[in-house]
Amino acid sequence: DGESVVGPSLRDFAGSGLVHLVGGVGALCGAIIVGPRAGRWEEEKETEFEGHSIPFCVLGTFFLWFGWYGFNPGSTLSMH
Repeated sequence: DGESVVGPSLRDFAGSGLVHLVGGVGALCGAIIVGPRAGRWEEEKETEFEGHSIPFCVLGTFFLWFGWYGFNPGSTLSMH
């Protein structure tokens, strides 16, 4: 009937809710297990750490973009 106790039912398109939940929990667990970088919070080594690597930021953006374009059209094709 499309209704639940609290209102309209939720339709999880292509399992995206579960995918993002598992990815987020995995990332949180990985960050807790690995911990901060060695020497990250020592004042004498403060200037040794660089904030970001522009080439890696661009490469990561490209990977996310490519994956998004691969996943979304494939999911849309399977809609009923």
